[in-house]
Amino acid sequence: MDFPEPLTHIWSAFVALNKTRAQGFNGPNPITYSEIRAWKEVTQNPLHPWELEAVKLLDDIYIRVMNSE
Repeated sequence: MDFPEPLTHIWSAFVALNKTRAQGFNGPNPITYSEIRAWKEVTQNPLHPWELEAVKLLDDIYIRVMNSE
């Protein structure tokens, strides 16, 4: 199954933010809104509010999967 083309920018944003996430004692920390704001400013990549929430939902799934291992 291919990734839906209209959503690739959201996946790309998540992947870029995931590379910079902090690690805690119990594994990866969630991506914060501050980190997203800094990423948006540095990269000049705009995200609409619904796209930002999609990134946060992807992050929630990532955290759950990483914590279940």
